Order: sequence, then structure tokens, then C-alpha cells
Amino acid sequence: MRYEFKRYIEKFLELGLTERETKIYIELLSKRNFTSSELQKSAGIPRTKIYEVLLKLIDRGICTTRQAGKVKYYEAVEPKKALHKILEDYKNNYQDELEKKKILTEKLAGVFNPVYEKNKNFINPIEFVEVIKDKDQAQKRILLAFQNAKKEVLSFVKGPYVCDTTSRVKQQVREEKKLLKRGVAYRKIYESGELEGQEWLIDQFKPLSKLGTKLRSINAVPIKMVVYDNDMVFFPLQDVIKNPNELTLVILQHKEMVSACKILFDHLWHISKPLKI
Repeated sequence: MRYEFKRYIEKFLELGLTERETKIYIELLSKRNFTSSELQKSAGIPRTKIYEVLLKLIDRGICTTRQAGKVKYYEAVEPKKALHKILEDYKNNYQDELEKKKILTEKLAGVFNPVYEKNKNFINPIEFVEVIKDKDQAQKRILLAFQNAKKEVLSFVKGPYVCDTTSRVKQQVREEKKLLKRGVAYRKIYESGELEGQEWLIDQFKPLSKLGTKLRSINAVPIKMVVYDNDMVFFPLQDVIKNPNELTLVILQHKEMVSACKILFDHLWHISKPLKI
């Protein structure tokens, strides 16, 4: 094979010919006809494979054969016709494969669509539960809940607090002020013992009270809790096993649970006392 044609072998491979088929076809183009033994030598194809490859080329329509006495000669089909024949075969094979895949797609859809329809409305019983252990993430989630509140926020307040730094306190107070200015009602019940010696807590009351936050105190609240509208309740739970100063924030988006928490809050609100500022 002439050296300048070797770089085109890869292009024929991209069309779907094998390397041996390509080498023989290019050799066939170099003169009018060849015998099998001539092709075997010039193309460098093993003798045991030459007939197999030639039959494939004939079957693909890019090589022809003719008999002269006892000698069989092989000739190349004109490249323009041969290459277009390869392209047509590719298109036909592609269509066949596409049809097979369409049938397979319909079959699989028929099997698995009923499974999807049966289970798409299944609700995982813990999908409405969100658990956050990191304080920074808990703070972000709390601030987001303040930003999304529309009508009412109810809160049982006692330590330990997510807002345990000046920065976090300022962030939460800022969002609470924005919430009050939007007209959202905010009621809090503090444990009376929590307010003793907690000047920073008392300092928060004055500006928030002026904006509309309603504050009460009671001897004890059963749990730290914040209810947002009728949709969501936050439980900042104290780690009573490892570190009492750490919190795990549990968030429930469950209307029945929210309703129960609001009943509890309203009951304690009625028996609590207004906070004097």
C-alpha cells in the first residue's frame, strides 16, 4: 500500500470497515484486478483470512469478482458508489437498530410505568422531618424561616441558645424587626428563671416590644419551640447526653403537629404573665 494512503485507513474505519477490509479495498484501487494470492501478498493479509475478508467486501457491494478460466479475479467498485453503498448500509442498520430500541422502550415503559404510577404518591414518613446539628446551619435555617413567615410566629424561649454569639443575636434581632414591620404577629413565652441575670436578653425586649412583639413569662416551658404560621415548627433540642450546651435543631413541616403545638402554646399563653420591661 502506498504510504500516502495509509493515513486514510482511520477514515474508512470511521465509516464502519475493518482495517483488513480497508487495506484490501485500497489495494484493489491500485490496478484493474487482482487474484487472491496477489492481494494477500500486497495487502499483507494472512492467507487463512484473505477469502473471508474478500467475501465480506463482495457482500457489502464494494468489491466484485469475475472468473477467467480457472482463475478468479477481484476488482474494486468505484469509490463514489462503494462509499455511498457503505453509507446506505449504515443508514439501514441505524434504522433497524432504532426500531429495535423503540420496541424495547415501549416494552420497558409498559412494565415500569405501572410501578411508577403505583408509588409516585407514596410519601416517606420522614420526608417532613429536617435535622440540623451545626449551629451555623441552624442559624441560617432560622433566619430563613423568619424571612418566609407571613402571619404569625409563636415561641417558647429558654436556653441554651442557637444565638450564642453577638453576631448571631444581631442577625436574629434584625430579621425579627423586619418580620414585625411586615405586620407578622410575634408572641414569646420565656421561662422566668431564664431572665435572671440575662441582661442581654432583656436589652432585646425593648425595641422589639415597641415594634409589636408580645412577651410573657412562666415558671417553666416544656420545650424550646418556635412555630411559623400553620406550616412549620422548630425544636432546638438540648443534647442532654454529650454536651448540654449543644443543640440539635429538628424541623417538622406537618400541619397536625403544628396544630398541636399551637394548642399547647395558647394554653400556656393564657396562664402566663405579661413580661414587665
